[in-house]
Amino acid sequence: MHIFKRTLKFLFLLFLALLLLAAAFLGLPFLAAGNTTGGADYSAWMRETLSGPERLVDIAMPGAHDALTSGMRLSSPVDAASVASPFQLGICKGLGYRQSKAQIADLPALLAGGVRYFDIRATRDAATGVFYAVHNYYSAPLADELAAFAAFLAAHPGEVLVLDFQHCYDSTSPDARLGPAHFGELYALLQQSGVLGYAQAPDLAAATYGQVTAGGSRAACLVLMKYTGGCKELLNYASSIHSPWFNTDSPEAVFAGLDGVALQVQSGQVSRDVFRVQQAVLTMQASPSGILNALGSWSLPHRAQGFNAKLADVQNSTWLAAMPIVMTDHSLSTAGDAHARLMAAILQFDQALAGSAAHT
Repeated sequence: MHIFKRTLKFLFLLFLALLLLAAAFLGLPFLAAGNTTGGADYSAWMRETLSGPERLVDIAMPGAHDALTSGMRLSSPVDAASVASPFQLGICKGLGYRQSKAQIADLPALLAGGVRYFDIRATRDAATGVFYAVHNYYSAPLADELAAFAAFLAAHPGEVLVLDFQHCYDSTSPDARLGPAHFGELYALLQQSGVLGYAQAPDLAAATYGQVTAGGSRAACLVLMKYTGGCKELLNYASSIHSPWFNTDSPEAVFAGLDGVALQVQSGQVSRDVFRVQQAVLTMQASPSGILNALGSWSLPHRAQGFNAKLADVQNSTWLAAMPIVMTDHSLSTAGDAHARLMAAILQFDQALAGSAAHT
């Protein structure tokens, strides 16, 4: 009986130790991926590469998935409007944080690194009315990020930004989506920041780089939203972009998906007259194997380091012609020279595009 009690006590203590270890493991916040903000300066690559006649929707460019998440901290509140289970993301915050912060580099670094397409999520805080960049958790105030966009546009004539407000949340709305009630507040932020002074909403089927930049003498941005409030400076998301999400944590499945989309574009099933995005990202799966895979790769940026290197290995002109926007997590990752190699492939493609457009 004495041995039995000692065994039970040992097993209980072992279970408690494993439970505490698991809780600590889930709660650890660090990302285990380098902050790669150095390297080559691509601040003026569009002006230096493009000649004018190129259609905007055909120009290859780097894109950042959940672009404005560098300001996210472990202390950041969960955004109840944009997540299915705020409670779970609260109690497992270390894990949730590591799987939500997609970019380590801040916005000025992404812009200097050549990123021109930005996947943006924004949410309106119901208590304060302040808009924040978001991906499950609050990141920086959106006004700060818009000011950074405006500063770049003012300093870099000839560069074109695509600001894709992929999701705009509002917890006071019945469907948690930003609509007529508070859209005017977001529009005012865009206006006050100066971003709307560079915004254009041309016919994408015909719009060229030369037209929107006045021959490279001014910067431009195209702002996409699902609800535009009828504002003439904004492009309607539904009719302006094709960006299929593969929802997988398998690199091979992503690459197969990109092959499939390329065939759809080539066959005419997908229009070439819209922005077309390579969603080259891995997504944590809410299954036992998916959770284990996420824990094994530790964080979203760390997982992206290896994936981006593989993407650079297989990136090709067929994909770029079909889906010119290459959107990644941890977009400036230097692991495997991923960022440099992807930029080289993009610039080579655009140089050929510029040469072809000049002779048509």
